[in-house]
Amino acid sequence: MIWRSDPKSTTKSEAKPQPFARASPLTCLKDHPRKGEKLTLSPSGTLAAITDSLGRILLLDTQALVVVRLWKGYREASCLFMEMLVNRDSAASSSAYYEHVKSDYCLCLAIHAPRKGIIEVWQMRTGPRLRTIPCARGSKILQPTYRFGSSSILSAMYVPLEVFLLNGDSDMQKSREVM
Repeated sequence: MIWRSDPKSTTKSEAKPQPFARASPLTCLKDHPRKGEKLTLSPSGTLAAITDSLGRILLLDTQALVVVRLWKGYREASCLFMEMLVNRDSAASSSAYYEHVKSDYCLCLAIHAPRKGIIEVWQMRTGPRLRTIPCARGSKILQPTYRFGSSSILSAMYVPLEVFLLNGDSDMQKSREVM
């Protein structure tokens, strides 16, 4: 089928301006000599982990634009958000088979500190450090853009946000196995 204009119609349609969403102004946090190096957003976008040139990690509330937490001594660190079971032991012991739901998980920040040779997992926003995992030199933490196991067959099951540890010896482990 070929599309063509109606020969009788000679009036040109007037271009109407499209409405745009109102954007908030860009905010700049100046703190000389600090320079932000890496920024990682939480899944909801309400928190951001920012590593800086002074070896610090800032946890920023992106809506209030307030630093809600600060870690020191993390030069060359990288951060990823992940989810961990809140009460792993009580849910598993209550029944033989228990299918975890979203409310069973809490949001955490995994901090890979290569100079210290560790990965720390901190509960968000102001919770405690939940785990410290030693890692080999050359290790990396990775996060897939796709949540594994979230196919249409498993759509009823909640798939948590995972972090993978790629060891220096090229061995890969899931966050729930390691952490």
